[in-house]
Amino acid sequence: MKIFVARHGQTEWNKEHRVSGILEAELSAEGRRQAEELAMKLKQEQSVNRIETILVSPLKRARDTAAPIEEALGIKAIVENDLHEMDFGEYDGTDWYNPEFHRIKNGIFSRFPGGESVADVAKRAYTLLDRIRREYSSNVLLVCHAALIGVIDTYFNSKTVEEFISFSTKNCQVIEYETESLSN
Repeated sequence: MKIFVARHGQTEWNKEHRVSGILEAELSAEGRRQAEELAMKLKQEQSVNRIETILVSPLKRARDTAAPIEEALGIKAIVENDLHEMDFGEYDGTDWYNPEFHRIKNGIFSRFPGGESVADVAKRAYTLLDRIRREYSSNVLLVCHAALIGVIDTYFNSKTVEEFISFSTKNCQVIEYETESLSN
């Protein structure tokens, strides 16, 4: 089976270099355009990708990105609560370039005040990916968020802390992972 992972389209907060965690941030006009382009790309590639299920974060920016994909592929997305972005706690909505934010984020086991650590996100993401592999045998598309995608990538690829920290995804970028279904 294949698991495709797509990051949501650009948000107003992405443009403003603000930390985007579990607080809602609207897609920008560019983000809406990116979502439409991604939907058309996935529709054109559907004969190869054969996506049968779409799971989407409950956050509006991801749901708004998934909406044109649902229409293009004729598949109703299922909201999956465990696909929400990392909870950056008190840092949500603050300046992305804040050194203290990056110190905590890069600490892997450091928990954001009022939020999660990368290790917390890994537990949530790995449990979800194991469940997806048990419950589905066909190809699945996940529409979610950058920090979560970085953790998802470590499920499939062994990485050093430095490699994890330097990993990034662009808005509406899709990453494809080949894996075995755990279903019987």
